[in-house]
Amino acid sequence: MIEELKNQLPKNKKNRIESYLHWVEKYWSVRDKPLDLGKYNNGNHTYIEKLYEDQHPDITFKKSAQAGITERMITEALWLPDQYKENALYIFPTSGTVADLVQERLDEPINNSKYLSKVSGRAKKIMKKQADKVGLKRMSRGFIYFRGSNKPTQITSVSADAVFVDELDRMMPESIPYFRKRMMHSQRKWMRWGSTPTIPNFGIDIKYNESDQHCLQLQCPHCNDWQELDFWENIDKENKQVICKKCKKKIVPYKCKLEWVAKYPQVNKRGYFISQLYSPLLDISELIEESEKESEWEIMQFMNQSLGLTYEPKGGKITEQDMDACKRDYNIPQISDYSFMGIDVGKKFNVIIIDKEKLLYVGEVRTVDELVGLAKMYKNKCAVIDGNPEGRAAEEFCKRAQGDNRMCWYVDTSGFSKGQWFRTEELKVTTGRTMSLDKSNNEIKKQRIHLPKNIDIYSDFKKQMKNLTRVQNENKKGDIVAQYLKTGPDHYRHSLNYANIAKSIYDLAGTPEIFTL
Repeated sequence: MIEELKNQLPKNKKNRIESYLHWVEKYWSVRDKPLDLGKYNNGNHTYIEKLYEDQHPDITFKKSAQAGITERMITEALWLPDQYKENALYIFPTSGTVADLVQERLDEPINNSKYLSKVSGRAKKIMKKQADKVGLKRMSRGFIYFRGSNKPTQITSVSADAVFVDELDRMMPESIPYFRKRMMHSQRKWMRWGSTPTIPNFGIDIKYNESDQHCLQLQCPHCNDWQELDFWENIDKENKQVICKKCKKKIVPYKCKLEWVAKYPQVNKRGYFISQLYSPLLDISELIEESEKESEWEIMQFMNQSLGLTYEPKGGKITEQDMDACKRDYNIPQISDYSFMGIDVGKKFNVIIIDKEKLLYVGEVRTVDELVGLAKMYKNKCAVIDGNPEGRAAEEFCKRAQGDNRMCWYVDTSGFSKGQWFRTEELKVTTGRTMSLDKSNNEIKKQRIHLPKNIDIYSDFKKQMKNLTRVQNENKKGDIVAQYLKTGPDHYRHSLNYANIAKSIYDLAGTPEIFTL
């Protein structure tokens, strides 16, 4: 297949390799104008220059919206297969957004350049089949693939020399481990990660924290103080202007002397934090207006999109205080007259057992026999076990253990009836991930499930209960939708969720109270 691809490439008579920066200056345009690279094109975005000069093998861009990073990554992804016999893989959250990206951000500048329009084209046929017109472009010497993270099979079918990940925090988490593996047979192995952040210790925030953490500093032209811009210290809301945090005089950030400074220069991964505050297109009045919004959704959008900072919504996760409030005067393990089991499957079976109002057991077991033994010991009435990844073991448990037991899958609930939050079949239950987690969140936050006074010795349980955070985002239709983001191991959090579903199945409970911010 690779040879068939290579045979389709146009003959490139150039022997000299053009530098990335020179290539961008020479061939690329945005809205019919040369890409603004500060001193190189007599523009204002002087802080962008270094980002185009830096071709470190592993670069992370943590950014606010409209910071120019998508342009930075697209152009490098095109430059590589134009100058080398190598392939680039560009990944966006969904296939739909890939189509929009290619048509809106690539086709126009390519068509506006005589050179690019000549060397770039659709791959005609691969293995005698028509290539994806949007998902594959050829350049002078190699190919660039565009893929959505929502279709892992399309990612795993591609071999690449450089991988570009655009909007990491909106990717399907289960697809992310495949990205770097696409370069197993490449000598180059370049990784590019870019995204607006969401919550702390998730996605792009993790990648940036693992890097040398370059931030942009400017020198005040009045007092010569070097500083990193901060909305709360550098924005004069009354006069709607940017000021020096030291002398309080008005400054124009992009006209100041600017310098990228690494917080941890010894770290061998590059990272850049890019904020709108330095942009010549900054609308200060709009930014101030956004900062005064009060809903958690609007605050998060201001922090993430406008400032490029993480934000954890209030009430969006189970906290240490929530668990302390649930403590009662008893210890576990404890046997009750009946129980409900929740089992999440990882390297081991992670088990939570509850009764109507309290936690009875927390622990890990390795075998189905041990699970069956626990069900008997705790007089199980109903158990719910993760249907993936060990489907056979889950089915064996459901059939062997006492009680009304079912395998669980998280599904799209758009087809559910009004008020319905789970569906049951023989040995099976389906529910919405967000909806069911909302339900079990409420059980903790409203102290409907009691925890033992010795719960602090179960440190893994307590940590994992705090590793899901509820956030809201706007989808392509303009609707506000909620989801839970994982910031660490969360097996026990799902085990509790499954146990709560088991209790609800047994009780034939009605509509859950939806957790709201």
